[in-house]
Amino acid sequence: MPKTSSPSLRPLRGALAGLALVALAPAAGATPRALAPRAIVVKHTGHELAAGTPVERLVVKFHEGSRVRLRDNALVALVSERSSSERSLFFGRGMSEARPTEDLRSVEALLDRAPRTRRPQRLLQEDEATLEARKGSGEALSGEQLADLNLYFQVPLLPGTTAERVADVVAALNALDTVEVAYAEPPVEDAAVNTGLDAALRGVLAAADLPPTTPLYTANQGYLNVAPGGIDANYAWTVAGGTGTGVRIVDVETGWNRSHEDMPNLFYVGAAGTVSDHGTAVLGELVAANNAYGMKGIAYGAQMGVESHTPQGLTSALSKAVTAAGPGGIVLVEVHRPGPNDGTACTCNTSQCHYIAVEYWQAEYDIIRNATANGVIVVEAAGNGSANLDAAAYAGRFNRATRDSGAIIVGASTATTRAPMCWTNFGGRVDVHGWGERVASMGYGDLFGSAHGVNQYYTATFSGTSSASPIVTGAAASAQGVARANGSLLTSVQMRGLLRNNGTAQAADTRQIGPLPDLRKMLPKVISGNY
Repeated sequence: MPKTSSPSLRPLRGALAGLALVALAPAAGATPRALAPRAIVVKHTGHELAAGTPVERLVVKFHEGSRVRLRDNALVALVSERSSSERSLFFGRGMSEARPTEDLRSVEALLDRAPRTRRPQRLLQEDEATLEARKGSGEALSGEQLADLNLYFQVPLLPGTTAERVADVVAALNALDTVEVAYAEPPVEDAAVNTGLDAALRGVLAAADLPPTTPLYTANQGYLNVAPGGIDANYAWTVAGGTGTGVRIVDVETGWNRSHEDMPNLFYVGAAGTVSDHGTAVLGELVAANNAYGMKGIAYGAQMGVESHTPQGLTSALSKAVTAAGPGGIVLVEVHRPGPNDGTACTCNTSQCHYIAVEYWQAEYDIIRNATANGVIVVEAAGNGSANLDAAAYAGRFNRATRDSGAIIVGASTATTRAPMCWTNFGGRVDVHGWGERVASMGYGDLFGSAHGVNQYYTATFSGTSSASPIVTGAAASAQGVARANGSLLTSVQMRGLLRNNGTAQAADTRQIGPLPDLRKMLPKVISGNY
């Protein structure tokens, strides 16, 4: 098996699949090894977002080693609790002992100027000890410095606040030495192209095909078919582990109809969110039950979990999903949010123009990087904003040569030609693609069920990088299931390479969205260990 470079890990073997993240922390008293430094964080100017862009919170991260924490509803620097490595990081920047306390007073004064709804609070809801343990285990496994996620804080803003109203506050926060980065964060949306089909859902638990009899729709799921049209899930199901056996997947988005008749039991339900056709369709592609009606999920043998970003926020949802998925598991990020205008024309789907993948924002990037360092695979929708992620407007935040989260970023193609969809984001950071249109799955009701109730809704028109990303996630779960069956686990970077190097090429186009995965090419390499 070839060696992989940072931020990949050595293959995670055997019993590691069953370990909790906290169990991976280095043993007490172990001699720490020198760690590769974190990627340089590019500060925000405060003017990246267009005027009028809604923003819902200010996010502030303090520099590594500052040991800033929230105590008694106040930001304080816990000088006496710094470890030797934290002191080295802090003083290595030429900081004085008094600087954090002085800067924290300035931070409080600046935040008082913002149209906020409450005082600063921790950005992530998981407890400090859990986040510290994840950082330690990830560093031990990856040999790379990771962000201290306890250094992130947020200030919720008044509804209706727009980017220009807080631009000067953001700029002033970033001028402080103790602040690593500060920015205004827009709300996220599910990364589907707007269709007008979403419905208000309700219902009771459906354990079987509801009356009237639902047809079997697997023939509509062309993405299951042999390449070049599909990913050849039909072949994968003939390989031991190829249904995703034993693999945990956690979907992060708005919500799901967990009462749908084709919905399997979920191993984990975090924040349940609002009930939504969007999430229902995502899970249908992945794990719709293997039965005589409806759809059939690509990785129907996997264990499925869900974590909504409402009302807790995306960062907390991501962090909890990482814990639930565990080493060898997969977190699917099904949202995007408005970013800078990169100058690329939006000729379609204009309501989501310039919406981009969420790892552009430093907190999401650091959570994802901590996850992949701990052996969790992350699949992330590229977004539907017609954006060139290589553009200068993004300040290199999608340049994998200088800042690599380890995630797999997914673009979207037409269902028949593998040409980039008009609205898909593209660029060197987009690794692979899936179908961005005509995806048959559960939900919406345009294919079946409109007269029978939401628990029998099926669609033939799911779209967006939201429909593309579950196709890639299903392929990854299938490959991980085969790896497990053969005594190993793939890391996120290894999985990314496997997907990128074993697919059907996209149609010739200047917009890179990568290949469509091909499980018939991938799985023999997983079995042989040649990935």
